Amino acid sequence: MEYIAKKEIDFKNPLVIEGFPGVGLVGSIAAYQIIKKLELECIGYFDVPEAPPVNLVEEGVVYPPIRVYGREDLIVLFSDVIIPPVIVHKLSDKIVEILTPINPQIVVSLGGLATGKSEKVYGIASSKELLEIFEKYDIPILKFGMVGGVSGSLIVKSNNNKIPAIGLLAETVGIRPDPRGASNLVNVLNKMYGLNVNVEELIEEADKIDEKIKQLAQEHAKLMTKTARSEYPMYL
Repeated sequence: MEYIAKKEIDFKNPLVIEGFPGVGLVGSIAAYQIIKKLELECIGYFDVPEAPPVNLVEEGVVYPPIRVYGREDLIVLFSDVIIPPVIVHKLSDKIVEILTPINPQIVVSLGGLATGKSEKVYGIASSKELLEIFEKYDIPILKFGMVGGVSGSLIVKSNNNKIPAIGLLAETVGIRPDPRGASNLVNVLNKMYGLNVNVEELIEEADKIDEKIKQLAQEHAKLMTKTARSEYPMYL
């Protein structure tokens, strides 16, 4: 595994956001919205032999799946593919290795909680001291649970290298991509770090998905009613 830098940047205690695919894809959708709206440039990527052999094509250009976007004060870690469990710890170690010399102000991992709704965003942290951040912004703390994938591993390994790290976990329906849950993550990041990223597109997309699901549910109900009538006809 190797990190390939495409552009050298003189970082100034950057905020680091990790948004790899997970429950409801809320983390990756939020990260992509930040990248797009802030027009962040791809500054490097991870060459990971164990990663799925697929590559993004955008505007005719082929990109590696696990990429780094950024500017002087902000870094966003993004992946088009789900990170295989076998490489989670190695990738987390490599991320911490490249972050340590640039002295980030904090690492924020984005993820989801499958609760069947898209309302709250919960906070977790690498230490009790960092939990005070959430109190300042009225963000509820997750009292108990499990955090899998790179998100949990990166928080622990960052802390081991004296890099402050927290996680933001958005409630999500969990069974499909959830732009509304992602918009909640972006709104919290806007409030905490002044990113000023617009989320109207995400909310509009969420409304479209909700309407489509409603239509599918209605069609399913009609089909079930029709099937029931044909199987169990009633006579007067």
